[in-house]
Amino acid sequence: MSYNSEDYFLSSEFKSVLKRFAEAEANGTYAMLDSDELVDVAEYYYNNGNVKYALDIIETAMSVYPGSAAPLLFKARIALIEHHDSQTAEMYTEQIADKLDVDYHYMKAEIMLADGHADMADEYLEAKFDEIDEDEQDYFAIDVAALFIDYSDIARGGKWLERSNDTNSADYKEQKARIMLEKGNYEKSEELYNELIDENPYSTQYWNSIASSQFFNNKIEESIRSSEYSIAINPNNVSALLNKANGLYNLGNYEEALKFYLRYNKLCPNDEYGEMLIGFCYLLFDKYEEAIRHFEKSEALSDHKSPNLVDIYKDWAFALCRLGRMDECMAVLDKASLLDCDQNEMLVYKGSLLLGTGHHEEAKEYFIRAIKSSGYSPKVFMNIATIVYESGDIEVSYNMFKTLFSANAGWTNGYAYFAACCYDLDKQHEFLDSLEKAVRYSPKEAERLLGKLFPEGMKPKDYYNYMLYKLGDK
Repeated sequence: MSYNSEDYFLSSEFKSVLKRFAEAEANGTYAMLDSDELVDVAEYYYNNGNVKYALDIIETAMSVYPGSAAPLLFKARIALIEHHDSQTAEMYTEQIADKLDVDYHYMKAEIMLADGHADMADEYLEAKFDEIDEDEQDYFAIDVAALFIDYSDIARGGKWLERSNDTNSADYKEQKARIMLEKGNYEKSEELYNELIDENPYSTQYWNSIASSQFFNNKIEESIRSSEYSIAINPNNVSALLNKANGLYNLGNYEEALKFYLRYNKLCPNDEYGEMLIGFCYLLFDKYEEAIRHFEKSEALSDHKSPNLVDIYKDWAFALCRLGRMDECMAVLDKASLLDCDQNEMLVYKGSLLLGTGHHEEAKEYFIRAIKSSGYSPKVFMNIATIVYESGDIEVSYNMFKTLFSANAGWTNGYAYFAACCYDLDKQHEFLDSLEKAVRYSPKEAERLLGKLFPEGMKPKDYYNYMLYKLGDK
């Protein structure tokens, strides 16, 4: 949860506020700071993991400035964002004395958004827009746009942003860049962030944002460099550390990635995501006990609605499976099955772990359950056939893929796996036919599975003709 830019906490302005807070705390005279400044200090400590201290400061602010918007909004956002408790958020919001405060209206709308009432929030803000001074409407529109973008409502965010005539301001450009990023227009997003960086080259916020845009545009090395600029400005910038770690991980540099995940975790010890990523790195190093410890921590830190929980349980179960602790493995996956997730996918995953540990009959039972409960979904059937192939049972996989294609005319996925089966089983004509389909429908998968059969550097589009010539079938 954050109100301020990370850059603000590095500024001389905030350092002055922090110094005056220390003096006020020593003297017990908090009125020498206004409510906004006390909240800034609380946010600083909150973001640095000192949650109890931050909340104590907020309670002090509420006592010194009863009815003041800033501390009440802080409490409301904690309730809403951290605990998904809109009722408590509403209670704190309604304690704000000045109902004309624009932040009061933003919070009311955010509660509506959090409850899934985007239309209501939009209508509410439309009414408030007409009530504010004309010279404030540009700023209002940009702030409302940011709110909708925060909740991934890009259409409404864009609509509100275009109502602002302040198109040259940094705030406008930043929200425009966010919209472009969400729409997948990474080049335009990067262009806008570069403009912002030109105006403010010491903004960690902008460097982190451009790093994200570059990452999603598969410019991984550039993304890492942008993260490094941010780290150079502030070595403890958590967003930059996480961005660099993700970039290194994407390049396969897992050891270096882990170092930065650990640095991130040290600064954000209560973050489930950091613990999960560390656990996953340890999986890659076959350090299963260490991985489990971090998955356990990640679960403990997770809210029951966390979108990360399914992945946490799956990775945790995998580690237990590798240690041969299958009863515990299945028990963890049973917890995942209680969540809002694809139950058929979970059945397949259970089957795959059992198959990989030699429990063939039990695996078969889960696979059959998944096929039947999915209504004989070709996707589920293909996933199982793929797992069987990777387990080394080529002939069974071959028969499954053959059944899949004959029963689902027009199905185009999985031909690279089928081609691999045909090659291993020396079924030449079927191999050529499936190879032609594989390079047409899924060239990347064909390259991954079949590339070893062809000269180094050859493109998948040339595989079929090369193999046709090699096998003498002209």
